[in-house]
This record gives sequence, C-alpha cells and structure tokens, in this order.
Amino acid sequence: MARTSSRRAAQKAKEAISTTSETGGKASVGAKRKAPEQKAPAPKKEKKEEKSHQEEEVTIENKPEPKVEKPPEPELETKEKQPEQSEEKVEPDAEVDNVSAKSPKEGEEAPAAPTSTPQPGAQSERNVESGIRNSEEREDKVSSNVLEKGIVYFFFRPRVNVEDPEGVEDVARSFFVLRPMPLGAELGSGQGPVDKDARCRLLLLPKKKFPTSGKERDMGFVEKTNQSMKDLQENFVAGSTYQTSTRGERHVEEARPYAEGVYALTSTRRASHLAYVLTIPHEIGEIQENFGLHQRGSFIVQSKNPKYPGPSFARLPKEPEYPESVMEKFGDLRWLPLQPEFIEYPNAQFLMIGEAQDSLGKAATAEGGKKPHEIEPGEELERMEHENEDRIQALDGDSTIFLDLGLDAKKYTGVPTTWGAEETTA
Repeated sequence: MARTSSRRAAQKAKEAISTTSETGGKASVGAKRKAPEQKAPAPKKEKKEEKSHQEEEVTIENKPEPKVEKPPEPELETKEKQPEQSEEKVEPDAEVDNVSAKSPKEGEEAPAAPTSTPQPGAQSERNVESGIRNSEEREDKVSSNVLEKGIVYFFFRPRVNVEDPEGVEDVARSFFVLRPMPLGAELGSGQGPVDKDARCRLLLLPKKKFPTSGKERDMGFVEKTNQSMKDLQENFVAGSTYQTSTRGERHVEEARPYAEGVYALTSTRRASHLAYVLTIPHEIGEIQENFGLHQRGSFIVQSKNPKYPGPSFARLPKEPEYPESVMEKFGDLRWLPLQPEFIEYPNAQFLMIGEAQDSLGKAATAEGGKKPHEIEPGEELERMEHENEDRIQALDGDSTIFLDLGLDAKKYTGVPTTWGAEETTA
C-alpha cells in the first residue's frame, strides 16, 4: 500500500509539473502577438486546445510579417523610384506626365490630349509673320511681277500754329507710309489691328499733292525706314513746341492720318507701278481729292541714281548710303524702275508720275509674264481690298486707322474728309 501511494503521488506531481509548463508556454505565445489578436473579430476562449493555438500562430505569423516589417520598405522604394520614372518621361512630354501623375486611375490618361491641341496653333504661329497670317498657297498664286504688297497710310501735317487747316495751302507736308506684308499674306475679320512691331517706311512729298496725270511729275524721298508703329507715333506723328527769338513759342502740329488702303508694287517691261485701293474712309471727300487721291489709282515710280545731282529744288543735304550691290544695278543710268530695295535707305529719292485714277491702269496686268496658275496683280489687289474691308468692319470702322497706328481714337472725331472740321478733341 505504501508503494502504490508513493507511486500515485509521484505521478500526480509529474502531471502537475507538465500542466504548469504547458500553461506557461501558452501564455508566452499570447504575449508576443497581442496586437494582431486585437484585430480578430471575436475573443478566443481559454479552453482552446493546442491545435487551435498552433493555427492562430501560423496565421498570425503569416499575416503580420508582410504588413509590419516588409511592406514599409518596398513602399518607400516605390515612392523613390516613381519620381525617377516620371522625370524620365517629363523630358519628351512634360504636360502628359503631369496629367497622368495627378490622375488616380490609368484610364484618366486621356487628358494628355490637350498637348496635341497646341500643335496646330504652333504651326499657325510659324505661318504668321509680323502679326499677319501667311499662306504658301496664296503666295504661289500671286503673279511673279508683284514686287511687294501691303497696307498704305496717308498723312498731312498742318503748318506751324495752324490747328484747323482750311485747305492744302495750310498744309506743311504730305507723307505716306508703306507697311509691307509677305506676298502670301491674308487679311480678314480675325486679323485685328496691324502689329505695332511691323516695320514701315515713311516717304515724303514736298509738293504735298500726288500727281494725277502723265504730265504731272513729283519728286519724293524716303524720310525713315525700318520704323515700327510705335516709332512712327513717337518720332513722326507727335507734335512739338519750340521757342524762337523773334516769334516766341511755336507749335508744330501732329501729323494727321486722312486715308488708309492696300497697295502693290508691280513691274512691267519698262516701268514699275505703285497701285493703291483706299479702304478708309468709307467714302472719300474733298480732303482726299485735294491731295490727288481717288478710290483707287496708280503711279509710275522710278528711283534716282545718287551719282547724279537732282534738280535744285529737290536736292538733299545727304545722299542715301546704298551698298555696292545697289549701285551696280544703277550703273550709269540716271533713273531705274523702282524696286523695294531702292527705298530701304533714308534719303533715297524717287519720282512719281500720274498714271490712272479710279482704275489701276497697267499696274493691274502682268503683260504676258504671268504663269498659268497665277492671278493678275489687279485681282490680288482687289482681294486684299475686300479682306481689309472685312478686317475694318470687324474692328471699329474708319477709326481702325487709329488702332493700326497706335493712336488714341478718342482724341479724334473721325477720319477727316472735309476742311475746317475739328479733327481732334481734348
């Protein structure tokens, strides 16, 4: 009996020791995974078997390891790598990558389409010269005897201290400005005012009046070249005041525009022609007629060789500084049919001979030198007339001339057509 009782006591002691070791092991496992156990949908019962604890350990070990330890590292790596990839893509097309970077979905890459829309605009900008659209197709149709085309402005300046001239006798000088355009230029209602940076020539007629017949010949000269509209406004149009010892203060009136139109320089076998069509004012009046202008007309124009002196009444203190290439064209000839390059130099002199009034005369034809696909110079000039009229109508009517020249239209009551009317306001 003593042996059996001692054996039972020893066996019970072993069982007690084993049970305490098992409970201790379970507690240690639970202590290591407290955080993941909080995520479980329901608390576990204490009377679970060892198998259930082992399954929990497996699931816990499989889940938290990628979430807690490993994922943070690749997330940082991807964040660091993504900018590198985007930077590589930005080089060819920055706008496309910016749109795709902002959009959370891949399907939203469609906004990259706006980058394709500026391409036609960029092409149209490349076809714009000095603020005017240029068409290669249009240029190809222009007759080869058209040397130059563009917009022309006509000015007069009253005599000193004459604010309200009553006739040509009250005019000190008559000017006109040639604003050349590309041969393929196209005007229209969407054109807007003439570009202020456009390069212009300022030409002067000492006799003030344009010739109206073949018997009338007037000398003129180039006052300024390569002038922008702003240059003309500041250095030519603006008036000035000065003091004299005998008459006191003298005021030079500002130059006043009285007409605008389109022009073309054309060449025939023996001469060059300057043809024009007025588009402002809508109806010409006595002022335009007194200066020798009609709704349309043309002149024969010739350039003078500076090697030979001109008439005493038309001599200038300084000759034009022509390069050798131009002087070689003159040779020993006193006069040559005018070419655009001859009037690109200040003090260059030219002769105007009246040719046609209310028509374009010989300036409208190519005289057999036209290619089959080309149009006559007169047709091109009429097309320019209609285009400029559309542009003027879309802007401010006759007051468009002030917008073109960069002048304040509010200072003027309109383009003058009769003498004695106030033309500027305070």
